[in-house]
Amino acid sequence: MSFEKYKHLLDLTIKNIFRRRLRSILTIIAVVIGIATIVSLFLISDGLFNYVEDVFMTMGINTVFIFPISFQGGPTQSISRITEDIMITEKDLKIIERIGEIDYAIGFSFRTAKIEYRNEEIFQFAIMLDPKLADKTFEIMDIDLREGKSLQGRIAYEVVIGPYFADNLFKDPIKVGQKIKIQDKEFKVIGILEPVGNLADDSQVYITLDKGREIFEIGDTIDQIYANVKEEYDPLEVQEEIEKRLEKEHGKDKFYIITAKQVLSIIKSVLGLLKVILVSIGLISVVVGSIGIMNSIYTSVIERTKEIGILKSLGAKREDIYFIFTIESVILSLFGGIIGLGLGIGIAKAVEFYATSQGFLTLKIVIGWQIISLALIVSIVVGLISGLLPSRKASRMNVVEALRNNF
Repeated sequence: MSFEKYKHLLDLTIKNIFRRRLRSILTIIAVVIGIATIVSLFLISDGLFNYVEDVFMTMGINTVFIFPISFQGGPTQSISRITEDIMITEKDLKIIERIGEIDYAIGFSFRTAKIEYRNEEIFQFAIMLDPKLADKTFEIMDIDLREGKSLQGRIAYEVVIGPYFADNLFKDPIKVGQKIKIQDKEFKVIGILEPVGNLADDSQVYITLDKGREIFEIGDTIDQIYANVKEEYDPLEVQEEIEKRLEKEHGKDKFYIITAKQVLSIIKSVLGLLKVILVSIGLISVVVGSIGIMNSIYTSVIERTKEIGILKSLGAKREDIYFIFTIESVILSLFGGIIGLGLGIGIAKAVEFYATSQGFLTLKIVIGWQIISLALIVSIVVGLISGLLPSRKASRMNVVEALRNNF
């Protein structure tokens, strides 16, 4: 088939699509929804994983996390008191610090605190940490000071607060040098942190472990330890060594010890499974769209039966007729795929903007050629499959019977 012939048949197909533009639009809606769903969910889930990966890379991929088995669900569950059957103590922290492969170990405790400022009262998350490692802690968290200074001593009742806590949680903004009450004890605000784009982190308050233990009456306990392994050592081997030493002190199955790589792998698996489930929902919509395209092409074949007969009588071959209806199916599907691609990117970007502006997390949507290629390839394949049977029927029509048709 010559190029001119292809061009003529393509023009004929495009004219037919625009001649029945309302039906064409209705035909591609399901494809648009399906592709938009696939694209947006791919981008959002990848953005979530990139965010989590950035957090762990900032914290250090060689980190080992240690917390008691009773500490179910991780640090967010420490809003209520952790059960007292087994706790991490300062002694355990020192045991871990003495391991030669450990660069440093940081102990944290977490509690929900009653906080008062100028006759207003709220309940907010308070993080307790060792003032000697406060700067290192904020460095790990990738948080900078906006103004003031970091926690430094064990004697004074001092607090460092997040920017959202300082500016938004009370009627009047809190300034460096002012005082707030935490658990009915007066603390001086010595520093305000830079925003990190995460509402939870930007709303927290930080006090020293000593003062936290005093006002919350939790003894020398620690909720969680972050142990950073020296670069030349394997975190998995250090993890085993920590397990041995803590088992010797407390017995088996008392602590949950996991490396940052293991946590990242678990999160990746969960997000991957979630992506598969959600994208499968999008694929269902694409399948529905493919059926719609097939029905539309079948209808077009019936409506253009006489036209098919005329084309065949003028010398058009089977492959010419096959091409006309197959390319119509592909164009409809591809057009729906392009619109769906744009809509999916728009949805993902809207989620990124909302999440960032509301301070939930600094979600970064990266639009790569892979997702664009996937959307276009899926659209083309759907078009080819949808047009297969109708095109075959049209190409096999008898010329005489087609010319007799008065549809």
